[in-house]
Amino acid sequence: MCITCNHQQNKHHVDRLRFYIDIVFFLNINMAKFIGKWKGESSAFKNYDNFSKASGMPDEMIEKLRNSTIYVEFKQDGDVWTLDFGSNVGPDKSYKFKSGEEVTTTDPWGKGLKFTFTIDSDEKITQVEQSESMGWKTFTVIKVMQGDDKFSERLALEDGTEMTCEFTRIS
Repeated sequence: MCITCNHQQNKHHVDRLRFYIDIVFFLNINMAKFIGKWKGESSAFKNYDNFSKASGMPDEMIEKLRNSTIYVEFKQDGDVWTLDFGSNVGPDKSYKFKSGEEVTTTDPWGKGLKFTFTIDSDEKITQVEQSESMGWKTFTVIKVMQGDDKFSERLALEDGTEMTCEFTRIS
């Protein structure tokens, strides 16, 4: 007897149970490879100058970030994700998000920021972002796992200017 609807258990109930198991599996496993702490060195940035200038980033910020080390940590609590961001050149900032939902907030320096993270799979994240620091130009960031201990990022402006970088797992 089904405790939810007082009917004999049948294929409908089995299908419903499989559906719930699939949801729990998706929420707990999807993006699991990204969970943890990561470090990105500016020496791993490719096409940094062209991308930064085309993005509208102020010259002062371009110089500040040129020799930076960036730290990110992904955490998960159900369908809510946290991205902790830090660097050796500015304040730390924590961002909470749900896959596919736009977030309006500020960057670590207090400037306006809008972003949407979409968790495509446990090995790929697509992020669409606009920031006041970059003149509200839209750019897309695609994060792809490269094994278990590294992920790459490809940042692309709408005009096609791109930059790539790599992050290495530190825990």
